[in-house]
Amino acid sequence: MAIKFEIYREGHRLTQFTPVAPMAVGPESVPMAAEILFRDGLLILNRGDEHALGASLLWDTGAVGSFHLETTRLQHRDRPYNLNVELARCRLMKIVQKQEDWNLFDFPKAEKFIQRFREGQNLFAEALGRLGEPGEAAKLADQSLAIAMELSEQLAVFHGDLLINRRKAAGGFVKHIFGCKVDPVVQNQKYKDTATGSFDYAVLPMRWKQMQPQEQTFDAAAVDEWAELLARKRVPIVAGPVIDLTEGEVPDWMYIWEHDFDTLRELAYEQVQRIVTRYRKVVSVWNVVAGLHTNSVFTLSFEQVIELTRLLVAQVKTLMPTAKTLVTVKHPFGEYHSRSRASVPPMLYAEMVAQAGISFEAFGLEWEMGVPVPGWYTRDLFQFSCMLDRFSTLSRPVFLTGMSVPGRAAPDPHDQSEGKLDPNLAGRWRRAWDAELQAEWLDNSYRMALSKPYVESIAWGNLGDMNPTVPAGGLLDDMLRPKPAFNKLQELREQFHQFQRKA
Repeated sequence: MAIKFEIYREGHRLTQFTPVAPMAVGPESVPMAAEILFRDGLLILNRGDEHALGASLLWDTGAVGSFHLETTRLQHRDRPYNLNVELARCRLMKIVQKQEDWNLFDFPKAEKFIQRFREGQNLFAEALGRLGEPGEAAKLADQSLAIAMELSEQLAVFHGDLLINRRKAAGGFVKHIFGCKVDPVVQNQKYKDTATGSFDYAVLPMRWKQMQPQEQTFDAAAVDEWAELLARKRVPIVAGPVIDLTEGEVPDWMYIWEHDFDTLRELAYEQVQRIVTRYRKVVSVWNVVAGLHTNSVFTLSFEQVIELTRLLVAQVKTLMPTAKTLVTVKHPFGEYHSRSRASVPPMLYAEMVAQAGISFEAFGLEWEMGVPVPGWYTRDLFQFSCMLDRFSTLSRPVFLTGMSVPGRAAPDPHDQSEGKLDPNLAGRWRRAWDAELQAEWLDNSYRMALSKPYVESIAWGNLGDMNPTVPAGGLLDDMLRPKPAFNKLQELREQFHQFQRKA
């Protein structure tokens, strides 16, 4: 009742191996709860049934980078699989799937990619022919995977360029594309001047934990000051999430209601009422709820998750009938679902919310990566593009309300973890993180996202390196000097504003 893998490095079988962020994956790459361990020279995947499963873990692919990668789903058998071979098989399979989805098979300019794909495919075929010599098969599979990783990202960028040019030609961009999330706790004047003068809009967090640290205490002074400033400067505000039920965002005093849905619903209702009433005159878009699907703090049934989403969005609409509202999907790759069977996979939640008759205007999407925390391990641009594609069928625009990667390859004592998180342990995109690579990633990921016609806007997750969510994740350093990522974002802003949708 287990799926087993042998693991090889440079053709030599490993007898000692510590899997990083391992999990089982089921259909549609949805993470599943399962026991995963390395024992007796084998990586063992055990869910307690005989359903086909894949394995997903952080894997070093050489010069291309180190990413959270998965195998295809595999049947249970006594003989171990070769992990190197199965990782290569999955990425080659996904390339074929996306070439079909993106209509690139017969596209003339894609011929160079087809030739490179054949090289990877031939190496993989050779690996399959030498499974009786598993070390040699693993070496060939490693070469095939390196080609497939590089090629898949090139294909994603190529496809993104095609779409973005079409969108530019059609004037298909809204007025407010480029935003940034601010930290209300920071009251520095230069920080405020940059926030109000360098972006199309601002994401203003309404953290329940900060605003109501004790049940009978409500402190909105910092948020009030920011809301007044942004309104005075005529900077549109995306406020929220108003209710975020992910770990670290819920007030400590609420944990006693962990199993009391009625009380949770009442408290959340009161908080939405309080916040929306207070800021209704200055907020342009309400990010109403986030993280309900993760069940990381409260154990809600699927029906309760949908009911609470419906109730809180409807409440905003009752208070402000013309309000624009977002429902936010956090951790869109769904790693949390491998730890809690009670949680709801991200796309299932998004699909059900879209189909449930809830009156909201767009999905919010948060994705940050580059630190060793579940959901934040490094992924490549191909994986990012594939994840965004899943939202294409939901008939709602997407607002990326928080994107960040580190700007350094060492722990940052000034980040929210106070230096506990080392980016080197979370993989790498091309090379170790630095300020230049952060800017390069911003440029590539923003263009990738904006090539999708349903993505309306993007907000970077940290304005400055003061208490950022990831090490040196800000657009400004700790002295509030512009970093390369800030300059790159301003370049993009200048380029894209000429392609705005005509009123």
